[in-house]
Amino acid sequence: MSTAELDLRFDETMVRRGAKAVNWRGAVEIAGELLVGARCVRPGYIRKLIDVIDKFGPYIVIAPGLALVHAQPSSDSLQRGLVAVTFPDGVNFGHAHNDPVGLVVAISTMNASQHLDVVAGIANGLDGDDTLVSKAVRASSDAELVELIQTHLPDLNFT
Repeated sequence: MSTAELDLRFDETMVRRGAKAVNWRGAVEIAGELLVGARCVRPGYIRKLIDVIDKFGPYIVIAPGLALVHAQPSSDSLQRGLVAVTFPDGVNFGHAHNDPVGLVVAISTMNASQHLDVVAGIANGLDGDDTLVSKAVRASSDAELVELIQTHLPDLNFT
């Protein structure tokens, strides 16, 4: 697969700082709405994101304070993209060790291979680095948040 096939759309319009949600569903909906607004997915993808967590539990909370929200590519997937939402007050996802979540990252991809590569790229970028969430929550601008995520996830190609 060429690197162009792994490009992810991600820019200042795809972040939201200082969000508030009363529960994980609200947090996922906020991230999903950003993906819809960026024309990465159709609205039905938000339901799929929630269904995955309902079915499999909070496994998407992959590190302390960080949720990687994703669903398998489907007819609701329009283009590859990543969004990030910070929750300074934290949101409980029901994870025994990694709650509360201060940073929700949601992705959309076009096929299973891309999906696995993007998830792996995010996991590799976070390996051994526990500063991303605290820095993200303290980001003072959308541009700072975008730069921070791009720097912490060097295995991904952002456009």
